[in-house]
Amino acid sequence: MTLKLLLVADSDSQLLAAQALAQGAGAGRAAITVNAVPREGTPAAVLEALERQGELWRQSLRQLLNEPRLDGFDAIGVYLTGSKLAEFRSVYLASRRQLGRPTRPLFCGFNGVVLERFEEAIAWRLGYDLICLNGPRDQARLELMLRHTPFAGQRSVLTGLNRQRGVEPQGGRLNRLVFAEQVVMPAEAAERRRLVRSLAALARRSPDWEVLIKPRVAPHESTFHTVETHIDQTLVEALGSPPANLRISYEPLAALLASSRVMATVSSTAFFDALDLGCKPVVLADFGLRHDLGTPFFAGSGVLRQLESAADLESLAAGPDPDPDWLEWVGYHPRFTAENLLEALEQLATEAGPAEPVLQHPGYVINAAELATNQLRRAAEAALGRRDLEEAVRLLEIAQLQRPDHRNIARRLAAMRIANPIARRLALLVTPRFRA
Repeated sequence: MTLKLLLVADSDSQLLAAQALAQGAGAGRAAITVNAVPREGTPAAVLEALERQGELWRQSLRQLLNEPRLDGFDAIGVYLTGSKLAEFRSVYLASRRQLGRPTRPLFCGFNGVVLERFEEAIAWRLGYDLICLNGPRDQARLELMLRHTPFAGQRSVLTGLNRQRGVEPQGGRLNRLVFAEQVVMPAEAAERRRLVRSLAALARRSPDWEVLIKPRVAPHESTFHTVETHIDQTLVEALGSPPANLRISYEPLAALLASSRVMATVSSTAFFDALDLGCKPVVLADFGLRHDLGTPFFAGSGVLRQLESAADLESLAAGPDPDPDWLEWVGYHPRFTAENLLEALEQLATEAGPAEPVLQHPGYVINAAELATNQLRRAAEAALGRRDLEEAVRLLEIAQLQRPDHRNIARRLAAMRIANPIARRLALLVTPRFRA
């Protein structure tokens, strides 16, 4: 059975998660289409890679929810931020009811490692037919969170942390360390300069090695997170003139990992890409185990190292490999793959059809509870009041999808969409705003 799946994602990290899932689905088992929700700053390389892999749509969520071809998929996977996850599920189910069309199973997942606020993330995802988790660690936390609640029957499936399936690690490797940068980890400028100086000192102690810093994005690109100073500027500020064997590289990370001996990171999911590609991963412990850096996740991994006190890069390369029990616990194991998701979806297909979840229970308040139209209208007016026009339009678009025949919503939305600011202000004055 070949499943036709649609994966919906917006930010670059969510799109990479969708890409990894598509790569791991297996030839012949699934035909996957990815819808990249248009947004400013999405790296062109990410979109180009998705286009090479298969069919790529570029529709807004509003366009997508009105797309007739949605009925042609066997299931829809949603990889968005928390509130948008809940909105998509709510509006999708409402729109199917209004149009008299059948619903398809909905599943969602995470864009890599869940470093913190796992419970909040789950609260947005409740009600999906399947929640993709990484491994036993996440499953145990989910069960603990939901036991003795009306949501204890929430289905989940373990899809693992292997992201470079089908890539054969190379034999010969260069004496090279690749530092996989994260945009906001650490966020403080002083700590980022300290990090760069540590890498430079290590490069000087290892003249036979090369140290490459792989930025998250190029200076002219943006990402879901923002940082005031790009890493290449930090390099100049911290060092002035770096050692000859330290430089910035914008080559694809996978290609660098496939030919290098060591990869270092603060807490990036690139840790698992390195394992896939045969490169020894090292987690920086120079800043301690801090939740804002995500480093507590790697406690027990056996590869926490302090760069500042390392003798040289050869000593890092000779260090121990990650603890195999820890790897299995967090989800890096051959038995946790996208194949598990496909099997779970095939099982859902044999059932009568996904029942609409009941998320409102007396005494329980969760993020994923149904979005009322008036709630959306109230939030849109609040966004307009703080001059966040884009958010106001987005919220009213969702309200209109729930109530397409509501004339006041249509009028207010049309007024917000007027490009000329003076004409828009006049139109907003004469259209009825929502009053609780």
